[in-house]
Amino acid sequence: MFKYYFFAAILIFPGLLKNQISDAMIKNFFLIATRNISRHKVFTFINVTGLAIGLAASLLILLWIEDELSFENFNDKAGNIFRVEEDQFYEGQRYHVNVTPYPSGPVWKEKIPEIIDQTRISRLSRLLFRKDDKVFFESSVIAADSGMLNIFTFPLLLGDRETAMRAPHSIILTEKLAEKYFGYGNPLGKTITIENSFEFMVTGVMQDLPKNSMFTFEAVIPFNFLRETGLYSESWGNNSIATYLLLEKEVNIEEVNKKLTNVVLEHSPQTTTKFTVFPLLSIHIHSQFGYGENKGPVIAIYIFSLIAVFVLLIACINFVNLSTARASSRFREIGIKKVSGADRKSLIMQFLSESLLMVALAMIIAIVLVGVSLEMFNNVSGKKFELSDLLRVRFILSLIVVGGIAGFLSGIYPAFYLSAIRPIAVLKGTMSTGRSNGRLRQILVVVQFSLSILIAVLATFMFLQLSFLQDKDLGFDKENLLCIPMADGMKSKYYSLKNELQKETLILGVTASRSNPVMIGSNSGGADWDGRDPEKRVLIGTNGVDYDYVATLRMKLVSGRDFSRDFPGDLARDTTGNFLINEEVARLMGEGDPVGKRFSFMGGLNGKIIGVLKNFNFKGADQPIEPIAFALGDTRFLNYILIRLEPVNIQMALKKVDQIWNQQIPEYPLNYTFIGQDYDNLFRTQIRLTGLLKYFTILACIIACLGLYGLSSFSTEKRTNEIGIRKVMGAGSMRVIYTMAKEFLILVLISIGVAMPVGWIIVEKLLKQFAVRIEINLVVFVIIAIGAIVIALMTVGYQAFKASGINPAEALKTE
Repeated sequence: MFKYYFFAAILIFPGLLKNQISDAMIKNFFLIATRNISRHKVFTFINVTGLAIGLAASLLILLWIEDELSFENFNDKAGNIFRVEEDQFYEGQRYHVNVTPYPSGPVWKEKIPEIIDQTRISRLSRLLFRKDDKVFFESSVIAADSGMLNIFTFPLLLGDRETAMRAPHSIILTEKLAEKYFGYGNPLGKTITIENSFEFMVTGVMQDLPKNSMFTFEAVIPFNFLRETGLYSESWGNNSIATYLLLEKEVNIEEVNKKLTNVVLEHSPQTTTKFTVFPLLSIHIHSQFGYGENKGPVIAIYIFSLIAVFVLLIACINFVNLSTARASSRFREIGIKKVSGADRKSLIMQFLSESLLMVALAMIIAIVLVGVSLEMFNNVSGKKFELSDLLRVRFILSLIVVGGIAGFLSGIYPAFYLSAIRPIAVLKGTMSTGRSNGRLRQILVVVQFSLSILIAVLATFMFLQLSFLQDKDLGFDKENLLCIPMADGMKSKYYSLKNELQKETLILGVTASRSNPVMIGSNSGGADWDGRDPEKRVLIGTNGVDYDYVATLRMKLVSGRDFSRDFPGDLARDTTGNFLINEEVARLMGEGDPVGKRFSFMGGLNGKIIGVLKNFNFKGADQPIEPIAFALGDTRFLNYILIRLEPVNIQMALKKVDQIWNQQIPEYPLNYTFIGQDYDNLFRTQIRLTGLLKYFTILACIIACLGLYGLSSFSTEKRTNEIGIRKVMGAGSMRVIYTMAKEFLILVLISIGVAMPVGWIIVEKLLKQFAVRIEINLVVFVIIAIGAIVIALMTVGYQAFKASGINPAEALKTE
């Protein structure tokens, strides 16, 4: 309810102001305000600039927060769309996943009346698209049920949404992809070849997806195509695809969850998995996966909301400090007005109007700053804001609200303080700024610098934590390791390619695997070994690999041996094959060396453990190391080629790879990434957030220093006579500088004493979000404290140095 009252107040305030004061008075207020602004240009510049920077920073953060909170709002039925998720249980622990069995969606729709429609979505690995001489790999392709067009608001620019996904080899392209392959003509009815084997007819062109969507696909093919390619599984225990439901309005979610689970129990009675629905509108900021409850972007939203408040508060404190510090120059004006009959209400209106005028000026500058810095902000944040986004109703309302809050906070105290001045004291010449007012300014400076130091502490430790994760030893060498996704049509030529590559001295190793080494997400229960507790059900990661995997990745064996061609039984065939496991699996199995023990896993594959690998990170160093087992598979089950290059001459090694590739697999273009880059991409969001923190830390410091500069300038001006007397009494320049700087240095030291313990507590809680983390280092706090002192001294030092050069005769000539 508060926000409605707030907006009402904003709309009503001008009317009340109009009723309270006449047009002549308003004109008079405006004239006085403009005269004061022009008379005190430096003061105005510092005040308006500090407030403009604070407002601009807050508006940019608000723009970012609004975008984060707007994900999926473009869907007309967003409030009734849900994703089905699972709670699996292993050793009493809950493991949450966002995928479901292949057959479940249509069966749920048939048996649960609350479900209006459903769609299953499977993201496909890179597919080769070919249209005449245009040949590209596309990694943004999904297979989906036709219900997708009914559930989500994905407008078709061309084609009939009722029939577009009916044919088994139909395809819907986004505008961007349609233009890429067909130019600006109408592509409906035309065909495109996928994987050099399947002809798909374009039956629809979809509007490009909004930027505030978690979906990033550019082409859609019918879900049933998965059956044709052997990617579909009838098993109710194989969880690999996402399922979205459109539910009736105001349904009982708990009842729907029970029905989802009961339907699965009918087809898989032994399962202990619980099925739940999760609102579409909450997925982006509240999604979770794995054992822990990942808070997702919501934590970042909280952090940046606080920073927006902090930065705006720092800017408003500047305004209040400088306005009250300058109050003494207006004592006579106020005294004369009160003697002439002005009441306190009209004076409050005057000073509040002046503050709002200053804020309005700062707002104009802030909007310009936002527009100018938008491109840089996009580069740092990863967003795609445009100038047109500044004209959206939501942003304009945010602008009004932020400006109103800033104007109120900045102007209310100076207005009440100045209007309370007694005219008798002013006219007698006994009026002073007062100890209480000076004390308030000191408190505000402490708050201001405490907030700036706190932001600096958070930004520094976030940077150190992410640097630690990026540089951490993963248990294998990720550098100079090439990763090439392998389409089905390539697999028959993999070994000939490998043989040719191994002949080159610039190629240090070649292997293949089912998953990218830093993105192994496949796991399974049902592992068994001799001596296993029958009640013990564990979840173990899985990966299929080729020979030379351990050597190429430079992993370390703790015991046993690697897969070898000298042992034909190592290769997984039908139901037999041997395993490599990591130390976590060995720990789960119990004491003793597990090498040589029976082990069955991966859907009934039986064999023995031949080696134990030293633990390594395969999900990013911010995640705990989980158990994983490797099986030796043939090329049918391998999806990535991994090539280790000679680091001395990377470019020449890449040319050799390209040359051999074109000789062996000319029908497919060579597309690759480096594993090191893939790993860094896991932290892309955190890196961007840290970048934002860094810039807003700098802005907070700039605003605080502007205020400190203004106050020190005012202090110097007010203490001119004192400085003159000190110099006449023999004080040297250094003594004067020390005297001038001391009062502000004490305030900064108090700020450090306040901010550091609070920062320690916040950082400690923040680092607990990471499974592997740095230790809190006192040295970092000391460096930040020294930095704050140096910055403050540099800010105040200029004015102190100027004061030390004052001519005593000039300073005392009026006495």
